[in-house]
Amino acid sequence: MKRVLCLVLTVVMALALFAVPASAAEEKVVLDVINYHVGTDYAADFYAYLFSEFQKTEEGKNVEFNFEEIPTTDAFNQKIKLLISSGDLPDIVLNGGNNITALAAEAGKVADLTPYFDADPEWKATFDEASLEFNTVDGKIYGVPVSKEISYIYYNKTLFAEAGLTAPEVAYETWDDFFAACETLLEHDITPISMDTGDMGWLTNLWYSALIGTEGETGNAFMKSMYPTDYNTPEVEEATETLQKMLAEYTTADAVGGKYDTMATHFFNGEVAMLPNGPWMIPDIRSPEKAPEGFYDEVGVMLMPKAGMEMVPTPGDMVGATEPEKIEAAVAFLKFETTIENQLKGLEMAGLQPVAKEVDIPDTLIESDPLMAQVMELMGKAEWTYGQNQAYWYQNVIDEFSVQLPELAYSNLSPAEFCTKLSEAAQKN
Repeated sequence: MKRVLCLVLTVVMALALFAVPASAAEEKVVLDVINYHVGTDYAADFYAYLFSEFQKTEEGKNVEFNFEEIPTTDAFNQKIKLLISSGDLPDIVLNGGNNITALAAEAGKVADLTPYFDADPEWKATFDEASLEFNTVDGKIYGVPVSKEISYIYYNKTLFAEAGLTAPEVAYETWDDFFAACETLLEHDITPISMDTGDMGWLTNLWYSALIGTEGETGNAFMKSMYPTDYNTPEVEEATETLQKMLAEYTTADAVGGKYDTMATHFFNGEVAMLPNGPWMIPDIRSPEKAPEGFYDEVGVMLMPKAGMEMVPTPGDMVGATEPEKIEAAVAFLKFETTIENQLKGLEMAGLQPVAKEVDIPDTLIESDPLMAQVMELMGKAEWTYGQNQAYWYQNVIDEFSVQLPELAYSNLSPAEFCTKLSEAAQKN
């Protein structure tokens, strides 16, 4: 018996020496992420929170992230487009604001997420049909919507008062009324609006979309259509003529060639009276690193003229992973990112509009952020809602828009010629 016991003990001790702890036996899954939400980006803190908190969950405890940081959306989008055409996408493909879902899906570079939505009906039911449809290609869902996009006008109350202007409660009734206010601002040596042409001309795109989208049923239908190919229509050419005038007369001298960050700084510094953007800008307006102390109280919001508001689903985050365990881990992160709790966290930290069909905004958030409360009230007063080019147009048309804007601004192109350039780019698809 002693010999037997000794033998058993020897075996047990040997097994103990060579046994691998359960936690060590579970291999880490490393997910590559190209992250542009870094530095001074409006959502940098929110995404730092998401990546960190996910690793504390049961699904994320064995996941590690390998980050490549790119500090601007323009550089990020250019890199992703390059990787779609020649290369491998990161395991998690963040939404860069432009619609590359179809491009990535047709290239076979992203995973079909339909089985994951079908396997989790409760998660799928979180999203409205329009948002899922927007991220569907040939009947398959490739993108997970993370927010809805709306935009309107921010204005500087102090500059309006200096010009003797009272901002409308909701919106200027007509574009003529809006431009009359711009003329009044100019008479008081105040630059009326922020515009840009670099980084795909984000601000200029918002003005342009509003000009077209509030131009009757035809213009509104155009700004709700996916991948239009004919831009030489009366509504679009008329909007282009107005846009040319705005670039020439109502904005800063550095708008042509300028990028969003510079134009936003002009607004924060009280050098421009109005800027179009969405609720994600509110955290920047509150930030002492980006805006002067007390600036938050100087800012008001209104809809675009004619009570117009961009309101569209957004391209969702995608999965570029190809290995099954990486796909599972990436989907788990996207599920975590879009819980109701984290959608509200995104609203609070980054001004991201919740994509959930039903979500109750806490009273505490409304009390702590009255500007956000005004925005949410405005949403129900929009008489015209429409899309914008970075969501609905072909990617090469978005690029062409930015390339040709300086030519339009300097009158090297007529409005009709500018529209022809867009049409020619679209028809290449």
